[in-house]
Amino acid sequence: MNHHVYAIIMAGGSGERFWPLSTPESPKQFLRLLGGKTFLRRTVERIEPLIPIDRQIVVAGEGHVARIHEELPELPAGNLICEPVGRNTAACIGLASVFLERRDPDAIAVVLPADHCIQGASAFRASLEKAVTLAQERKSTVVIGVRPDRPETGYGYMHIGSEMLQDIYPVLRFREKPDAETARRFVAAGDYFWNTGIFIWQNRTLQQLLKSHLPAHWSGLEQIRSALGTPAYTNVLATVYSTLEKVSVDYGVLEAAENIWMVHGHFGWDDLGSWTALGRILPRDKAENVVIGRHAGLDTSHCIIYGQDEKVVATIGLRDLIIAETEHGLLICPKSRAQDIRELLTLITSDGTPNTQHRTLDTRQPAPNTQDPAR
Repeated sequence: MNHHVYAIIMAGGSGERFWPLSTPESPKQFLRLLGGKTFLRRTVERIEPLIPIDRQIVVAGEGHVARIHEELPELPAGNLICEPVGRNTAACIGLASVFLERRDPDAIAVVLPADHCIQGASAFRASLEKAVTLAQERKSTVVIGVRPDRPETGYGYMHIGSEMLQDIYPVLRFREKPDAETARRFVAAGDYFWNTGIFIWQNRTLQQLLKSHLPAHWSGLEQIRSALGTPAYTNVLATVYSTLEKVSVDYGVLEAAENIWMVHGHFGWDDLGSWTALGRILPRDKAENVVIGRHAGLDTSHCIIYGQDEKVVATIGLRDLIIAETEHGLLICPKSRAQDIRELLTLITSDGTPNTQHRTLDTRQPAPNTQDPAR
């Protein structure tokens, strides 16, 4: 791959739906759920045959700088960009873009999340090569998509047109995470693909899209760009970046943009957005349980069980539950409610203790307007 191609690896996510294993101090990209390597390390190594480490740029929060240096000691110091606060993917990608512009005005940016599971590295790299070539030739936005194999409500979708070249399709519309009935309709239609969140642009094209569709973002990024390499940079970044609206690049840019193409990726993909994803990735025992750690179960089936510190997790008569215990807490919930873990965390304070004002929250019913005096 030519020397103008760079990877922007977004490593700033919090992975809240993997609580209590994933925490703000150690989010999902640093977990080793699939073996001895973290998701971040796997991402770097997966693309390294195409994009060497000196052209890989990692964007992460300030609180994770030491952890990234520990995880990626070979990453050049100038290739780590710190966000003073998290502002979603549009700001993250835009910040990396202004750094990249200064380094290489002719750069092509391959944007990847740091915490996805990809099976079939060779097929993945073949799709990436095709996407880079397409972005160069058409000066367009290219997204890698995979065909859905289930009506997933936790992913974004793309509605595509007719195949133009082998595995290359125009994107007609982006669709945000659908409800269950809509997801079933998408899968049945056959012309909806999952949006993997892997985007490829010429950096100039990316900046023009930001300028056109998120002008307030671009105005702030221009201020940051002007301060690059000066003593004022740290203060300007801290002041300006925090004012940028929290918006995804999908919603803020791609849903309004034109000339977007999709490359059909023929590889296994999962963004591991919640505990239930482990049931799709990891092997199951005879009772269809996914177990990490030590477990003794009687009449227990179809559960996801995670334990640490050699402690045995013992269960009787359970089915379709998530049970996860770490030093940060114990989670027990139906697999069907896994997406609600993020909402659950609103009941837990930053130091890991329950919120004393709210002991329970039922997201299926309207919240009461007054507090129960008995609490």
